[in-house]
Amino acid sequence: MPISGTPLDIALVTASTFPDCRPDETLLAEALAARGVRAGPVIWDDPTVDWSRFRLALIRTAWDSDKRRDEFVTWAERAGAQCPLWNPPEVLRWNTHKSYLRELESRGVPIVPTAWLERGSTPDVEALLAERGWSDAVVKPAVSAGARDTLRVRGPAELPAVRELVARVLPHKDMMVQPYISSVEGHGERSMLFFGGEYTHAILRPAALSDRPGYDSTFAEPLTSTEEERAFARKVLDATGFELLYARVDMARDERGALRLMELEITEPNLFLHQGGPGAVRGLVNALLARL
Repeated sequence: MPISGTPLDIALVTASTFPDCRPDETLLAEALAARGVRAGPVIWDDPTVDWSRFRLALIRTAWDSDKRRDEFVTWAERAGAQCPLWNPPEVLRWNTHKSYLRELESRGVPIVPTAWLERGSTPDVEALLAERGWSDAVVKPAVSAGARDTLRVRGPAELPAVRELVARVLPHKDMMVQPYISSVEGHGERSMLFFGGEYTHAILRPAALSDRPGYDSTFAEPLTSTEEERAFARKVLDATGFELLYARVDMARDERGALRLMELEITEPNLFLHQGGPGAVRGLVNALLARL
């Protein structure tokens, strides 16, 4: 999606690995252009960019932010002081460390049960799994994306790899251990999308850690959500206390069939605009125009 010529109104914030963003952002830029607003990709860590020249900056495919979290948040605070940044810097700081899940749990949001491993500690993960009764579990960093440095452990044969992961990552990052939610294999991981606080669409995504080959994190299919799922998602958003331009609430059902929050994606989520169709694109455009 190369853009040249007339200055942009809205910067679609991306990473150098996605210099033209992705097809969803092309849809968005075209819809904005039809409303008289120019939007195009701008790389977040390009030192030559003057962020004050934009009317608004929208975080989109900045998909290296988890590898450089401190640098990314510092950039967001700096850029956000020069132009309106959505979602805001304080949201990005909060959401880029998965301890936000613990905070939401304290506010009444059901999350996947979690054991938190503090950076620099030396836990006995095997003993922890036995104590919790988790025969199928997931071990991952508290700052990560795309299942990076994430392992599923289902028995003694996988414990050496888990020990190696913890020994490598925990000296530098907090980590977390959760039981594997098996319902994602059949029922799927379901995501509710909101723009400007309004529900627009839902999608069904495959399980990232299943044994099925060919997993694609960008794949999803449209989903007809239930009122229960939408109400659950709204409860999550209300619990944040933030005004959010965009949000994706990822959920799944536990072994008793109750909804649990898997992730709240409010930093740089895939918004699945193609799957959401014209109504989803229109919802995001309207939310953006309301903030210009």
